[in-house]
Amino acid sequence: MKISIRQYYMGFVSLYGIAAVVPFVSPLLHACISDSNTVAEYLYPPLGDFQQLAFTATVGSLLLTSFVVFACCQSARKVHPSIPAILMVGFLIGTCILGALYVRYVRRVPVPSMGLEVPVSIGYQRTDFALQWYPHSSDWEMLHDRGPYEAQIQVLWTQHSIRVVRGLLWLFYTLTLICWLSVVCLAVYQHASEEAPSESEHPKPASP
Repeated sequence: MKISIRQYYMGFVSLYGIAAVVPFVSPLLHACISDSNTVAEYLYPPLGDFQQLAFTATVGSLLLTSFVVFACCQSARKVHPSIPAILMVGFLIGTCILGALYVRYVRRVPVPSMGLEVPVSIGYQRTDFALQWYPHSSDWEMLHDRGPYEAQIQVLWTQHSIRVVRGLLWLFYTLTLICWLSVVCLAVYQHASEEAPSESEHPKPASP
């Protein structure tokens, strides 16, 4: 049964709304809290100069996802039962890939003078400078020596490798949230359709 867009979004004013808000918490919390020692730093990948643009792109993608799900449900006669399962598989795969990227390319560098651990993302290829001056040093040793600053990261790893890693971090982070939100939106649409009054409950008045 088709419903109006107002009925659809009103469906989020329920327990489904709590699940739908979850994907928005990390980018918005990270955007509002600048303290690197807060939980917000654990909820959004460190993307350097790309950070603010990434926030906007993630939130925009999530908002667009909610509307795309509505449009698809409106145009389809019935949502195939396998769609939510496929989306949940996508969520799990995205989470695993994101975790692997974090382990390999995200480092937390202590800054004793500030009492903080600053998370940074690095590249997969070192520069000639790093190979010359830190031939046997680990990522942590180089960052501890140079500091967790964007300018130093770009000295130690090539620009291309940094952009690729950060692009992948953002992509799989956002796709994982999109999969989760899509499942919730499908449930909201189904629930709103069941709750909407049918034409049989409100018959049209007979013509004179």
